[in-house]
Amino acid sequence: MKRYLSLGLAFSLAIVGNFTLTEGASAKVCDNDPLRSSGCTHAYRSYNSSWDYESNQSGSYNKDHRIIRQEEASWYEWGMGDLPSGRATLEVYLAHADFTNRQARYYVLHEGLSTEEYVGNVNQYSARSGWNEVGTIRLDAGRVWVILDGSDWSGRTNTYTGADAVSL
Repeated sequence: MKRYLSLGLAFSLAIVGNFTLTEGASAKVCDNDPLRSSGCTHAYRSYNSSWDYESNQSGSYNKDHRIIRQEEASWYEWGMGDLPSGRATLEVYLAHADFTNRQARYYVLHEGLSTEEYVGNVNQYSARSGWNEVGTIRLDAGRVWVILDGSDWSGRTNTYTGADAVSL
């Protein structure tokens, strides 16, 4: 009986293990201001103001983040480096009271493509402190970027969009 139970458990673990590998479950985290050794990069653009850098923030990932007052034509980008193909879940780290964007939109761009793929949006104002799931997407092998739109798509004005860490 023990032998059959052990074989069953081993078989179950093998199936779950294969599913996890197929789904590309190994997540890569990139911070808003990454170290070179992380393999991550970052960039941002705004036509009217800048993404302010705030350090010594106790709740933020690695104690820092970027923030901008809601405006059109601004974005923040995390370069995730080379990732394997498979399904991946995009999560964002949010832990600051000044992040008040009610509908922050997140996109993914694959190397070689000219348009971003919409992943989902997050209400940064009511999001729980810590990691928040945006959505699940299919990744192609190669370089990948996560893009945050600085606009508040809820129609509210005078809100602030925060950029901290992302995980794929």
